[in-house]
Amino acid sequence: MKKSLVAVSVIVVLGAAWTGASWYTGKQIEQHMGEVVDNANGQLKAYLPKAGVKLSYENYQRGLFSSKVRYVLRSDGTDTSENAALKAGEEVAFLETIDHGPFPFAQLKKFNLLPS
Repeated sequence: MKKSLVAVSVIVVLGAAWTGASWYTGKQIEQHMGEVVDNANGQLKAYLPKAGVKLSYENYQRGLFSSKVRYVLRSDGTDTSENAALKAGEEVAFLETIDHGPFPFAQLKKFNLLPS
């Protein structure tokens, strides 16, 4: 009886730690989304200065073990030529799922047991 109680207690503690770590990681990702998008825009300007595009994020939905975010690439209005990468009003949307936690479920499904 005592061994089973210890085993159950260990499982409960590990489950709570896993859930807490996943929640905390998701919270940190949410707080740094603006910084990540700003860095991406800096890279776009550095490597594609004449592209005239800007990245933003919309509709960030944080979950316990994963989050969903919609990144949108739009024209920034600086390139109005006929050969512009994106014309005014056009956009390219990227829908991403971000798995967070010490061992993200998407990696466990692939039997990859190393933390991401």
